[in-house]
Parts: sequence; C-alpha cells; structure tokens
Amino acid sequence: MKCYKCQSENKVKAGFTRGLQRYKCKNCGCFYSVESKSDVKSPEKRRLALEMYLEGMGFRAIGRVLNISYGTVYQWVKKWGESVSLPISQEPIEIVELDEIHSYVQNKKFCWSWIAVDRFGKCFVDFVCGKRNTATFKKLWNNLKDIDINGFCSDYWKSYSELIPEEKHCESKTETFTVEGYNSRIRHYLARFKRKTKCYSKKQFMLENSLKLLFLKLNNQLDILN
Repeated sequence: MKCYKCQSENKVKAGFTRGLQRYKCKNCGCFYSVESKSDVKSPEKRRLALEMYLEGMGFRAIGRVLNISYGTVYQWVKKWGESVSLPISQEPIEIVELDEIHSYVQNKKFCWSWIAVDRFGKCFVDFVCGKRNTATFKKLWNNLKDIDINGFCSDYWKSYSELIPEEKHCESKTETFTVEGYNSRIRHYLARFKRKTKCYSKKQFMLENSLKLLFLKLNNQLDILN
C-alpha cells in the first residue's frame, strides 16, 4: 500500500490501530493504515478454495497454491458444510438406487457412506455415514421412508432386504448402474475418497460436510458457487 500523501512505497511498520496494520512513510513522515486486516481473505479467494476442494484437491494442496494455511481452508470447508443441508424431495420419485462407498476416518479406519440416488432425476437424494451394518442403513431408511418413492434398487447386501418392503425392492447388481456411476464421481471430485489416497478425514463430521457440499454442487443447489 502506498502513502496517500506522497504515493511512496518506502515505509516501515508502526504498530496497529483498531486491529489494522499501521505504517510510517519514510519520505514524508505520514502515518497511515491499511484498508483491511492483513489476515482477511477476499470472498473470491474463499470461493476459489471451495471450488478447488470440490474439484479433487486436498487442504494442503489448496493452501500451497493459494499461499494460505491449510488450516484456514479446513475451517472454511467445515463452516460451509455445517451451514448447508440436502433439501427433502417434495416430488414423487420413481426409482431410488442404493449403494455404499467406503473412505477412512481417524487412523485410517473404514467409514461407509450409504448413498441414495434418484435414477431418473439424476440427483442425490440423501446419505448417511457410519458402519456397514443395518443400524447405519436404518438411519438412511428413516429419512427415505416418508418420501413418495415407487421402488428401490440395491445389490444383495443383507441390510437392504431387512428394512425395505419386498414389493418395493429389486435386488440386482445390474439395477444399480446409476448409483455406481455417481460413486465414481464422488471418488473423482473428493480427494479423501480416491483409492490409495493420502487424504482422509480425522473426524466423521468432516466426511459428512464434504459429501453435503459435493452433492449440492452436483445437484446444482450450492448457492455459494452460484
């Protein structure tokens, strides 16, 4: 920042005023302050960080490219993820496909994400994260059972047949092509889901935040990027 009197860039730091860096011009002796705090990042840089994260880059990689702390990127993604939620479908859905995809949390423990995808609407409906057992799928089922869904397609994993009514349930690997394709998009767009990745979540809630943001983006419902 130049001196507002003589336009010189020859300056030295001279403390802070109201939280803003203060300078003294070495040419004319004028004191002046910066227009904003030195650690404040622009909305454009925040938005760019989120776009980079949802295009497959990890926190550290984004930090290196944007020359900011990876911890700052982490806090931004955490805050954005906590501020959004997947909308509940108000329209009838013909077919929902179900599948699970695994990632890691803590010291590389398996964590399974159970995904529900609208076959014809081409969008994510809902998801839950946890173990690969019926108790975890029950959380997803409780979210889906009140939606007007005509039928469900899944593979032969036992948890599905334990909760989904038989008359609405089709068990076949050939009928989960849509959700399998969407699983590959998750692995493409989130670094923590890539196979043999060095990026993984320390906490399950960050995995959930990441999926919420990605699903909203792929559903064209993420207002932050619009």
